[in-house]
Order: sequence, then structure tokens, then C-alpha cells
Amino acid sequence: MTIYLDMDGVIADFFGGVAKKFGVDHWKSIQDREVAFATLSNTDFFNTLPKFSESDKIVNFVEEISNGDWGICSSPMRGDRDNSAYWKRTWLGKNGYIPPLIENMIFTSNKHKYAMSKLNRSRNILIDDKPENIDRWKAAGGIAIRFQCNEDDIEEYLFPAIKEALLHVNS
Repeated sequence: MTIYLDMDGVIADFFGGVAKKFGVDHWKSIQDREVAFATLSNTDFFNTLPKFSESDKIVNFVEEISNGDWGICSSPMRGDRDNSAYWKRTWLGKNGYIPPLIENMIFTSNKHKYAMSKLNRSRNILIDDKPENIDRWKAAGGIAIRFQCNEDDIEEYLFPAIKEALLHVNS
């Protein structure tokens, strides 16, 4: 069993970074988001994202509770797969968030393919802010926790949810 953390919205402040990049108070204020996001292609945007004040605490907790069996499962930007994955890896290294097993650093839009362990078919856990990823992960047999760092409390919600999920890994 591996616990996977999504980056954007969970440990990296993607939405805050987007708002800052485009000079708006909230990312939803961007007039043509599709055009705006397209301008991020082939840039180091993901390396410029701020981390949340709770990010270190989240990663440390997951690392400890998983006995080091944790990873990152993050979607690259559509149309900019290799570049955005490169800069996400750079961001993870800069912030000290490289998992112990490099193969547990996954950049894919098909996260659900990692819901079950390839070795022993145990259920993996995903912590992600996107409902579609949560639904697909669960449908593939994994355990998923919907969490967005700037909206949800880590002490009251996330940490108890992870502990509860661990009780159901092999059931």
C-alpha cells in the first residue's frame, strides 16, 4: 500500500500561483482561462508555485504514517506533459518532497491506474482535491480522500481521514 499525494491544491498552491501570475484576486476572475493556461506551456510555472504553510506538516505526517511508502501522483498540464512534469519534479526537489522510491513520483492524467498495488493488489490511497480524480480512483479499487489545503483543516479532517483509510486498505 502506498499513500499518494496530489501536488496542485494539496501541497502546492496552484490556484494562488495562477491568481498571482495573472494579477487577479482569484483565479476564477481570469477572463479566458483556457487561453491564459495555454500561456503557461513551455514555462517553469510549476516551479514558481508557493507551497502551503501546512505542506511540510502534511508530507511529514504521510511519510511517517506510511512507514516511508508514499509518493506523488500529479497530473501534468494538458498539452505540456513533459515540461510541466519536469518543473513539478524540480519543485518537489526544491521543497524536499521527493519520495524514497523514485518510481512513486508519478505524473499522469490517468491516476486511477495506480489505485491498486501492481505487486500485491493492495489498495493504494490518493489524497487529491479534484472530485473526478477521487471518483476514478475509487472506481479502480483504491481509497481516495478529497482534500484541498486552502479549504480543509489538516488536523480535524485530513489526518483522521488518512488514519481511517489505513484501516480499510486490505479490506
